[in-house]
Amino acid sequence: MPQRLRQLENWLERSCQLSDYRIAPASADASFRRYFRVTLADGSTRVVMDAPPDKEDCRPFVEVAERMRQAGLHVPTVIARDLEQGFLLLEDLGSTDYLSVLTNDTVESLYADATAALLRLQSNGLVVGLPPYDRALLLREMQLFPCLLYTSDAADDFAVVLFSVGGG
Repeated sequence: MPQRLRQLENWLERSCQLSDYRIAPASADASFRRYFRVTLADGSTRVVMDAPPDKEDCRPFVEVAERMRQAGLHVPTVIARDLEQGFLLLEDLGSTDYLSVLTNDTVESLYADATAALLRLQSNGLVVGLPPYDRALLLREMQLFPCLLYTSDAADDFAVVLFSVGGG
């Protein structure tokens, strides 16, 4: 078992007082963060975020989640945290995505809910005090694509296009 996973399990057991659980990969995103679904003995689940502190900082996630909650948006509750180690234990919002339940019968209500959430997000001043998403940040993030996608020739071609467009 990799050392980082051992650290995560030790944190779950010692700091979160979890003893009888199963842990499995839940999802990934375009960063160094990893997410695991923790299934407890009673069948309930949580999600644990592993964000190696030398590569990711959990603080912005926690801050933005709280801002979104205050704006009335549904975001996972942070149940436990160890920001120094880069671990968050989160409420599990489930694994059902919009696309899997989008039908002719649900399209209007799902899109109405999503639009209402976007309007709340835009109208509540959530970005005040956050760093600007400017050209420099966009280019830094674009430069991560080759690292994250470097699994095929198509990814190489995509990276060439990104660097050409980005000027990197």
